Amino acid sequence: MQANERDSASLWDMAQAIRRIQEFSADLTLQDYLESVFLQSAIERQFEILGEAARRISPDFQ
Repeated sequence: MQANERDSASLWDMAQAIRRIQEFSADLTLQDYLESVFLQSAIERQFEILGEAARRISPDFQ
């Protein structure tokens, strides 16, 4: 995969992760989050995906 294709794919992954974080956390209180290991795991995994995708962005694109 060429750098520009990889950058596009990474940006897509980042946008998807952000959308999922928003979806999973909509209408949640901090207390809701703290009381649900399921929600914590789901949201934290999306942050991991976001970070992994950001790390794949080429220096030229940055």
